[in-house]
Amino acid sequence: MNTNNVLRQITYEIYKQRTVMPEKMRTNYRIERANGGLLCDLWFLTVGCIHDAQGGCVMCNYGKGSGVVHWDKILGELKKIVERLPWEFEDFLLTPSGSMLDEREVSKSMREDLCGILKGIRTKRFIIESRADTISEEGLDFVKKAVPDAEKYIEIGVESSNNWILKHCINKNTTYEMFQDAVQKIHQAGMYVTANIGLGYPFMSEKAAIINTVRSIKDVLNDGADSVVLFPYHIKKGTLLNVLSENGMYRCVSFWSLAEVLGYFSETELSKIQISWYKDYFGEEKSYICSSPGTCPNCERKVLKELDEYRETQNPEIIRRLREYPCSCHAEWKQQMDRENGQIDIKRTEEEYRKLAEIYKTDRQLLEQEIGIMKDEFMRRYGNE
Repeated sequence: MNTNNVLRQITYEIYKQRTVMPEKMRTNYRIERANGGLLCDLWFLTVGCIHDAQGGCVMCNYGKGSGVVHWDKILGELKKIVERLPWEFEDFLLTPSGSMLDEREVSKSMREDLCGILKGIRTKRFIIESRADTISEEGLDFVKKAVPDAEKYIEIGVESSNNWILKHCINKNTTYEMFQDAVQKIHQAGMYVTANIGLGYPFMSEKAAIINTVRSIKDVLNDGADSVVLFPYHIKKGTLLNVLSENGMYRCVSFWSLAEVLGYFSETELSKIQISWYKDYFGEEKSYICSSPGTCPNCERKVLKELDEYRETQNPEIIRRLREYPCSCHAEWKQQMDRENGQIDIKRTEEEYRKLAEIYKTDRQLLEQEIGIMKDEFMRRYGNE
């Protein structure tokens, strides 16, 4: 695995401080317009992401399970929700609070029960999300059976195609090669792959994050991803991003950065690139989100409307409009990009690691060891650039 012991220890401490998700939030769903039709995202609580519970990704908080899953109650609620969905969908996502194909989170018997309640769903595409290291033949058989007549998509949280970023900035604990292997398995099973790519990696400038996100999208498309979903990171409670933000080491990217990334791609490529979670879908009462991407009060509502339209239509003209949008905050963002370093600044990364180590009283020997590994791997990857 691609393990960073300092980040893992710190994110584990943060995880322990989170409150357990209340029983009343066992299930949820939302319906929106996307890809020219209706999208339904049906969510349910499990024991939670296993990686998260061991010290997980710096940006994620999908909810902390209690360790006890009242599956009969959850299944009953899911069944009632499905019975209230008379529409035909373009996309239907079934998403647990972790990985659908990790049997430690969603067991075989749970998946069989889910097949039973999903038979009546009418959708063009059926989508589940799972980590690259959980993709198995048995798990893919469940996806085939769940909604038989739909196209099947496996959505994988790749985040970046750069193993250095995955290990030292995201704490993903997987490698890009695992994604490449998963693509082969999924395609051999006659299904499609969606790669989730992040925007707003910590421990680097916004400009460097943009450049690396563009590279990652190009890489996953070249390596067989059938579609891409681009996620600009929010700052959520109970995450390392929140700690970094509270200590002046992180802020959400601008909507202008999102438009900039999309502007690098041709119309053909854009037809495969969707955006999601550029806004808070759940509202203050249900959300863990502290801060979201944005622009300024003068233009944010109009820009958000344009992004909503792009999500529904994937019309490339919208991206052209956004990249030329006349607002003073856009001009300020361009000036900021001109000033920023487009390369990863290893000195900045080390400095922020040391600040985090002070906050969490990280063992000095462990810190120096991990910083040494980080620098060595950085030089091996970037030394000639």
